[in-house]
Amino acid sequence: MRFKVLLHTAVFLSVIAALKIFVHRAVAENTKDGILSPHNLPLAALVLAAILLAELSSRKFTNARMFLFAFFAAVFFVSSFYLSPESQFKDEASVVAYAALLLMLSTAFVTAASKRAGFSKILSTAFLIFIVCTFIGFIYTFSDGEAFNRNSKTDAAVVLGASVWGKQRPSPLLRGRLDGAVKIFKSGRAKKIVVTGGTKRFGTVESEVEAAYLQENGIPDSDIIKEHSTLSTADQARFVKDVLIDSLGMKRIVIVSDKWHLPRVLLMCGWDNASVKGMASDYRMSIPGELYYRVRESAAMQVYLLFGV
Repeated sequence: MRFKVLLHTAVFLSVIAALKIFVHRAVAENTKDGILSPHNLPLAALVLAAILLAELSSRKFTNARMFLFAFFAAVFFVSSFYLSPESQFKDEASVVAYAALLLMLSTAFVTAASKRAGFSKILSTAFLIFIVCTFIGFIYTFSDGEAFNRNSKTDAAVVLGASVWGKQRPSPLLRGRLDGAVKIFKSGRAKKIVVTGGTKRFGTVESEVEAAYLQENGIPDSDIIKEHSTLSTADQARFVKDVLIDSLGMKRIVIVSDKWHLPRVLLMCGWDNASVKGMASDYRMSIPGELYYRVRESAAMQVYLLFGV
C-alpha cells in the first residue's frame, strides 16, 4: 500500500512540474532538434524506464488506470522539457521534477530488487542516487577542457552574469569575471566585451551594472555589447550560439567565468554546437566557499542533463 501511494505521489508531482514548465516557457524558442534534442534523451529514457519498470514490477499491468496515468506523465515530461525557459518559475519546477524523478527511479530499483518496497528503502535508495550523481558532478567541476590560450585573439569576451551588491556595485565574484575580460581587451586580444544577465536588482539589471563597471575601467561603450534578457546559464549559452555565433557571425569566443562554473558552461555550449573557449577569472575564495560552489554546480549540472535548463 505504501508503495502504491508513493508511486502515485511521484507521478503526480512529475505531471504538475511538467505542466508548470509547459505553461511558463516560450513555445517559440524550441531547440532546433525538438524532441530529439540531446537535452531530452536522458530525461525521456530515465523517466519512461522508471515508471514502466515500477508499474510492471508492482502491478503486472493489471491496473489500467495506473498504467495510463504513468504513461501520460511520461508523455508530459518528454513533450515539455524541450521548451526554452523564460521565467523565474523554471527553477522551482525543475527542482520539483528532479525530486520526482529521483523518487520514481529509486522506487523502480527497489521494486525490481524486492517484492516489498519499504518506504525507508526507497528513500535510502533515492539518497544514494543523489550522492553518487553529486559526487560525479563534483569531480567534473575540476575539468579544464577547451581552455583559452591567453596569447591568442578572440572576437568577443563574454562575461556571464552574477549577483550585484548595489545599483553600480558588482559582487566580488562578478568583479573577478569583469576584471578578466578587461585584461583580455586591454591586451588587444578581444575586439568586444559582451555582458550578460537580465535579472533585475536594485532597480536595474545585472548587465547594466557590468557595463558601468567596464566603462569605469576604461572600456569604451562602443566596444561593449549588452544583453538584458537571460536569466540563467542555460539562457546565456543559447544566447552565445543564437546571437553571437549565428546572427553576428563571431567565430572566436571566450567565456569568462569562475573555474568551477566553466565546465558546466562549456558542456552547455557543446550541446548547442557552439565552439567556444573558457577562461577562469582570477577571483579566489575560501576553501569552504569553493566547496559550496562546486557542490552547487554539480547539482545544477544534473538538472541541466535531465531537463536542459
